[in-house]
Amino acid sequence: MVPHRPYELKEYDPLWRRRFLAAAEELKPIFGDNLVEIEHIGSTSIEGMIAKPQIDILVVVKKLDVVKDCYESFIRLGYVPRGQGYTRKGDEYFTKDSPEGNRLVSVHTLQKGNPRIEEYKTFRDYMRVNKKDRELYASTKRDLYASYRDNYAAYYSGKTGLLDSIQIRAKEWKKRIEE
Repeated sequence: MVPHRPYELKEYDPLWRRRFLAAAEELKPIFGDNLVEIEHIGSTSIEGMIAKPQIDILVVVKKLDVVKDCYESFIRLGYVPRGQGYTRKGDEYFTKDSPEGNRLVSVHTLQKGNPRIEEYKTFRDYMRVNKKDRELYASTKRDLYASYRDNYAAYYSGKTGLLDSIQIRAKEWKKRIEE
């Protein structure tokens, strides 16, 4: 179950892109030669999307098992290592929060070849071009926030069914554009 933490929703802010770029630059030296790519994912990467103003970052590495050797470097930059499998099996997850407990950055680290890499990117790319699902998702987030402003776990779980169905449409969309 997702624990409660303070959160808020904000209208899209073009500064989110700059915050991603700054975070990516500070993260690159930590991963060094193990780094394959860094991508901006999540709602803050989708122009026009309402979002929690936290920057979600996908980091693809050659070898996931050596990422734990970088924990001290993350800690020095204010990130909390959550370990492998914190969000899902097969990842290393790091977070940076404000002093008030609001999430600023989430770093999802996956080993090259993990199928979730393409899932994250496909969802993002699909939502960038599909106005109908983008508006549906934004509306759902607004409704959930109105009902569960003080219950992050309920807000998060309320999105699950819709996210699953959008993910299916995103995969179908990707198949069609690759044909």
